[in-house]
Amino acid sequence: MNVPVNSLHPQGYVSIGCEPCTRPVLPGQHEREGRWWWEDAKAKECGLHKGNLKQDDAAQLNGNGNGAVKANGTATVPYIFNSQNFVTLSRTGIENLAKLEDRKEPWIVVLYAPWCQFCQAMEGSYVELAEKLAGSGVKVGKFRADGEEKEFAKQELQLGSFPTILFFPKHSSRPIKYPSEKRDVDSLMSFVNALR
Repeated sequence: MNVPVNSLHPQGYVSIGCEPCTRPVLPGQHEREGRWWWEDAKAKECGLHKGNLKQDDAAQLNGNGNGAVKANGTATVPYIFNSQNFVTLSRTGIENLAKLEDRKEPWIVVLYAPWCQFCQAMEGSYVELAEKLAGSGVKVGKFRADGEEKEFAKQELQLGSFPTILFFPKHSSRPIKYPSEKRDVDSLMSFVNALR
């Protein structure tokens, strides 16, 4: 039928969806193994069906919730990673942090997008991590890396998908990217402890 083949297909992306929901499959794996891999194998889906919404979520989408819909009908984006133990980094702030070759303190920084369900899902773990690290000499930061900042974050901060977690060691200019999809507080703490 002369349908063009997506250039990602030969790289293992045999079932292609949105960026954060798709990864390549290994030889012998079912093509859908690369989609929604975090979900139960019996219920793999995108979650966009209205039937999956809880009553409160449905009310918010209809404008009856906590300011989820603006007067003009567009959805608002929730603020996440709100804690007194976080440093909110601006573009200049993260550029300066990345340039420092002799930091006095190590940093762990999450590159996030407030609309990202994976960022939202790890918020509790990251807040708890910040509480545990308070006073330890490790700074905890966040940088909103979507929108206009996305290209910069991809080129300069190793952003591949949201969330991306970086550890900036004390005496090194090169950040270390958190290599796992396990974002519970114990896994994050082990990562920090191994590097500080």
